[in-house]
Amino acid sequence: MTNKMRDILCSIIVIAFGAAMIYYVKDVRRVIRSDVGSAFVPTLIGWCIVITGACKFLYAIFTSLKEESKKIEFNQDMFGGIATIILMVIYMYFFQSIGFVVASACYLFLQMLLLSEKSNRKILLFAVIAVILPIAVDALFVYVIHMPLPVGVFGF
Repeated sequence: MTNKMRDILCSIIVIAFGAAMIYYVKDVRRVIRSDVGSAFVPTLIGWCIVITGACKFLYAIFTSLKEESKKIEFNQDMFGGIATIILMVIYMYFFQSIGFVVASACYLFLQMLLLSEKSNRKILLFAVIAVILPIAVDALFVYVIHMPLPVGVFGF
C-alpha cells in the first residue's frame, strides 16, 4: 500500500467515524432544557473529526504523485491507530449503558496501556489516572455546569 492510498483510506475511516459519532450522539438524553445540551460537545467534536478527515482526504487526493512509489508496511504505529479506533467505537457503544465514569475509566486505562511502551508502563499510575479523571470530569459537569452525564446501570 502506498502512502497516498494509506492517507486516502485513513481519511475515509476518520470521516466515517466522525459521521457515526454525530449520528449516535443524537440519542444522548437531554436532562436540562437549555441551548447547550449534553450532546453539544460530542457533536462539535464529531464535526471537527469529519472536517479534519475531509481536509486530509482532499490533501491526499491533490498532492503530487512523487510519494506514490513509496511502499509502507504494517507496523506498530498502524496497529496502535487501528486499536485506538476500535477502543473508541467500543467506548461509544457502552457509554450510555454503563455510564460515563465506568466507560471512561476503562477506555482511558486501555488507551494508556496501548500507547505506552512496555519499558515505561506504570499500571498503578494508569489505573489511578483512569479512575480519578472521569470522576473529576463528572463532578465538574454535575456540580459546576449542572449538566449530568449518563450514569448507566451502576448509578454513577
